[in-house]
Amino acid sequence: MLRVALAWIVAALATSPAVAEVTPTTDEARALCLTERAGASPIDDALRADQTRARTLPQKPEAWVRVGWSWVRTARLSGDPGFYLNVASCVDEALRLAPDDRAARVLRGLVLMNAHRFEDARRDAETILAVDPVNTVALGTLSDALLELGRFDDAVAAAQRSADAKPDAATYARASYFRWLSGDTAGAKRFIRSALDGRDRRDPEPTAWTLVEAAKIFWHEADYDGADAVLAEALRWVPGYPPALVARGRVALGRGEPDRAIGYLEAAYRVQPLPETAWLLADAREMRGDAAGAETERVRVVQAGRRSDRLTLALFYATKNRAIDEALRLIDEERATRGGIYVDDTYAWVLYRAGRIAEARRASDRAVRLGTPDARLLYHAGAIRLAAGDPSGRPLVERALRMNPRFDLTGAAEARALLAAHAHAS
Repeated sequence: MLRVALAWIVAALATSPAVAEVTPTTDEARALCLTERAGASPIDDALRADQTRARTLPQKPEAWVRVGWSWVRTARLSGDPGFYLNVASCVDEALRLAPDDRAARVLRGLVLMNAHRFEDARRDAETILAVDPVNTVALGTLSDALLELGRFDDAVAAAQRSADAKPDAATYARASYFRWLSGDTAGAKRFIRSALDGRDRRDPEPTAWTLVEAAKIFWHEADYDGADAVLAEALRWVPGYPPALVARGRVALGRGEPDRAIGYLEAAYRVQPLPETAWLLADAREMRGDAAGAETERVRVVQAGRRSDRLTLALFYATKNRAIDEALRLIDEERATRGGIYVDDTYAWVLYRAGRIAEARRASDRAVRLGTPDARLLYHAGAIRLAAGDPSGRPLVERALRMNPRFDLTGAAEARALLAAHAHAS
């Protein structure tokens, strides 16, 4: 029986490949901003209408900002962050016309977040809020940037300011995530239900995204049937939506259905070749007994991770216990510009694999300090404590497997073997 519950939202930008910064000329900026799209969706129609207006009123910065927001919706609907290059070009053109245009600078915050320039995004948002303290988009950007920088309490405070100014779907979703991170699952469910009250068929992607992220509560509670049902609903809102396909592939792995997982994951990877998707494909092929295919996918993880996602690649290396020297370099580079519990957890696991247990323990303690109900975090914390000779690690590993017995193909198997080994030793 499906549990009637919805939960948390994670900022997509945290796991999407960053787009490299470019500085086009005026003609190049306009060309990218006015690039034609052949689609027939309402969002494509809106983009073309906004582009026509910008051609008619090329000296109006607000016209270029409108096109930029249409490109944001295009990027989200397609699952292709490469369209943020078009957004950036629209911002460049608007700021060329009016260097202090507030709307353009607000939009630039999304570009900076997508490029993983979190400190720059924070500074920009603070500058905007100094003169417009209730700008909810800037407050959202500030909250997201602070979270990525590891400043959890400050991120929550910024989110609360946004909710006080204008409670809407975005603020409810952000509140849900913060509640989940803090271990308040019931509160997370209440807020995400409120976020879904704002669904709009004319702009379906935000609802599909919310449903995908909401399904993660089912995943983290090992309610694979519930997660799959929510993801099916997301795909009714946006057919072929890559984040929903990836999440459905993960659910199929949890159910022990590698062929079904491969179908979803291959479809997602064709549209959005993320290292996380290749990692799941490798696990699915391994589960099916295809060792050569699994290794091919692991090569893809490395290629995509080196190109765009150091954090995922470092965690992949640590999970599979390979290339630990490179993993250390990657996570050190990531920690120079980013923080938070998932950076701490990856750092801890890399250190654990490197045999630096005392350092791993300190990082792991930071990773679980909020009480986040994530089995991977709990398993890592438990294994590290056991390696340090601390028996309090065993209940953490046990809790991880109770919470989600298939949280990760490699990690769950290691967790079971670790408990068996300690039971035998005692």
